[in-house]
Amino acid sequence: MTETKKYEMGTKDKVIALYMLIGSIIQLFMLFFFGNWAGLDIIMYLGFVSLAIAAILILTSNVLKKEGGMEKGKSFITTKLVETGIYGVIRHPIYLSLVYVFIGFALISQHPVSVFFGLTMTPLCYYFMIEEEKLTIEKFGEEYIQYKEKVPRSNLLIGIWRSIRRKD
Repeated sequence: MTETKKYEMGTKDKVIALYMLIGSIIQLFMLFFFGNWAGLDIIMYLGFVSLAIAAILILTSNVLKKEGGMEKGKSFITTKLVETGIYGVIRHPIYLSLVYVFIGFALISQHPVSVFFGLTMTPLCYYFMIEEEKLTIEKFGEEYIQYKEKVPRSNLLIGIWRSIRRKD
């Protein structure tokens, strides 16, 4: 493992992160003030399923703190590559949980503004996944490249399938 330079967000990343923050706030606003706008209950229930998946991803990603050698006071800065738990299924559970939250809010509220933000913020999560991978390759090198070959970036179904096959 090599020592990496401290990541500093550039202007582009700051603008994207601000857009995602504002979009999330707007989605919550639409959800609370307009509720199930289109009245499609089955779609609303799918939104709750999406939020449940997001919650599971967030809760299971705590393995990062336990096994990643995180220093006190340094959030999400690991000294060891974590390949267990949810990180043995997908590489970016936290970003994927955001995708499920954005889509869940859009499906529950069904308001066109909320749907717009859900659809535009989802690819931005993938942008951050790719950017983070560049830094992680720099930090962990060949070890992370081999990990990438085994574990998909964010496809839960393929990740679960591969995880089951590895255990056989």
